[in-house]
Amino acid sequence: MTVLYVTEREACLKIKHQQFQVYHNSELQLSIPVNRISHIVLFGSCRLTHGAMSLALRRQIPVMFLSYQGRYFGRLQGKIAEIDYLQQQVKNSLNPEFRLRQAKSIVAGKILNERTWLQRWYRSNKLPKPQLAETIEKLALWREKVKEVESIEVLLGYEGQASRLYFQALGSFLLEPFTLTKRTRRPPTDPVNSLLSLGYTLLFQQIHTLIQAVGLHPHFGNLHTPRPNHPALVSDLMEEFRTPIVDSLVTYLVNSQIFHLEDFTSPDERGGVYLQPKALKTYLHHWQEKLHNQVTHPYTGVKVTNLRCFELQVWEYIACVIGESEVYRPMLWKK
Repeated sequence: MTVLYVTEREACLKIKHQQFQVYHNSELQLSIPVNRISHIVLFGSCRLTHGAMSLALRRQIPVMFLSYQGRYFGRLQGKIAEIDYLQQQVKNSLNPEFRLRQAKSIVAGKILNERTWLQRWYRSNKLPKPQLAETIEKLALWREKVKEVESIEVLLGYEGQASRLYFQALGSFLLEPFTLTKRTRRPPTDPVNSLLSLGYTLLFQQIHTLIQAVGLHPHFGNLHTPRPNHPALVSDLMEEFRTPIVDSLVTYLVNSQIFHLEDFTSPDERGGVYLQPKALKTYLHHWQEKLHNQVTHPYTGVKVTNLRCFELQVWEYIACVIGESEVYRPMLWKK
């Protein structure tokens, strides 16, 4: 199974003989069997025919709509939540103890993965920077503080403090001319933030698809408060994967000189910086490779792809929803 990305301006996605076909300037660019597609991502002015849309809905293949800059517009998906899961999710959302318990585990897992990534870099650097070692220790302290919090509001504050420390440290081992002084979004104001934002958007959509595929409702989360147009559960379950999937990929792309400053647009009227169309295709290629890299899942002991890990973690959360597990176990990165 694979993701179909359509990036060419004015491209059209059609259906013929149970195959999705991508046309650009009236010429066939790609043809791929429907049964090989997990979901579809359309960038910018790409469009799909009524037949392609109908088949995607019948086959439960979600279609995501993004701007050329990677900003999320919406999605087309026919799957609805399973009633048994929905009832339990609503019940749990009204239980402050349940929400806080899961939220604390999610944040602790995120901070630990951030710390592990910094530790890996610290050990591999011939001249370790003292401030990096200090940040690693501070993250350990923030993770301990998380265990003692008594409200989600305080927890979010701790998570924000840890994230600021982490991103400052992350910027310290990026090679020039790329820099990262702080996390900026909506819009991302420099190339590294642009790469991070695109990765987080793609990760969000991947988790969103898996959550709905198993019948969970994406809006009933724990750490993130449900609000219109914000699937809180998706934001919850992507936290543990931000660093091992997106941040590690962006660091690799930058430090391996796969991208250069000319691969990015000049700041727009809002200060936003984005990938050029050709560079976007390069990013998506490496993104797909990252999803299919294999790791050992800590709770099954089986070597699987990162994509399969996303799915296994969704099932970890289902165990909490139905009462089989008391606390959600985030996937922790090995040191």
